[in-house]
Amino acid sequence: MTIKTNEIDRVLDTFRAGSRFLITSHVSPDGDAVGSLLGIAHLLRGLGKTDITCVLEDDVPRIYTWLPGADKIVKQDAVTKTFDTSVLIDAHSADRSGKVAPLLPKANTFVVIDHHLVEKADGDLKWVDPTYAAAGEMVYDLYVKSGVPLTREAAECIYTAQTTDTGSFRYSNTNPRSHRIAAGLMETGINIRAITERVIDTMSRGKYNLLQRVLGRIQFGANATVAYADIYAKDLAETGALGEDTDGLINYLRNIEGVRVAMIFREAKDGKTKVSFRTQAELNAADICRAFGGGGHAVAAGATIDAPIDEAREQVLAHLRNHSGLDV
Repeated sequence: MTIKTNEIDRVLDTFRAGSRFLITSHVSPDGDAVGSLLGIAHLLRGLGKTDITCVLEDDVPRIYTWLPGADKIVKQDAVTKTFDTSVLIDAHSADRSGKVAPLLPKANTFVVIDHHLVEKADGDLKWVDPTYAAAGEMVYDLYVKSGVPLTREAAECIYTAQTTDTGSFRYSNTNPRSHRIAAGLMETGINIRAITERVIDTMSRGKYNLLQRVLGRIQFGANATVAYADIYAKDLAETGALGEDTDGLINYLRNIEGVRVAMIFREAKDGKTKVSFRTQAELNAADICRAFGGGGHAVAAGATIDAPIDEAREQVLAHLRNHSGLDV
């Protein structure tokens, strides 16, 4: 397996030189965020480091709380000491970590590790490579390059990161390297059936109730090649769903026959709206979302728009009409 050595070597040199570490990821953490964050923590312990703080603005979603080390992730309010090395993984800019952001540049070295398609990134040291299907895959290559033995606990975290961001290896970001990495993870003895059941196949009752509402609200445009739906704040309260239960709902829209663009608009705090995109290859979701200050992957991206949901939806639909030629 060919691995780029320049960025990896610099990251590992920084890890070996550091002694007090802060590790974080983006707000509303998904499986890749939590799994890759914990994977870095396990790697640092393998390098002999003992002063490691994992912090997230938001709670770890229920389906990932079983991951080894997840119970040690704290909120930013609990962080009172200083660090010589800060690490942001699965995100390219400090503000993506929310309230954790002010802590990152205070470290002597701020490291950014990300696999999203971005034009520029924060950090004193940047390793950004969108050819990786998941940030967890980058953590795996750090293990390979470092020579640190891959433990079963670390492999569970990395595999969770990988399988969630590749949709159990069904999404178009999956490549031959993904399967080779999965094979290496499986060699540690992890139970992939148990992991898949926990993070992919199981749906909470609240999420099921919310899914019913979303499916009943789908609207179509551009000869049914575009599908979109809304999620309001009251929907979560009325269905018993949590914010994390919105994750993955957009896939039901994308999987409808003939749909090339899927969108979910979610009412957020302070009059803002979060929009998620899934597209086929001919439309770049990251480019669309960058017009609204967001970003992501070519076929999966998102943004937060400073407007109520009705207004935000019209802004996005107008953008698609004007820049993509879609009759929506």
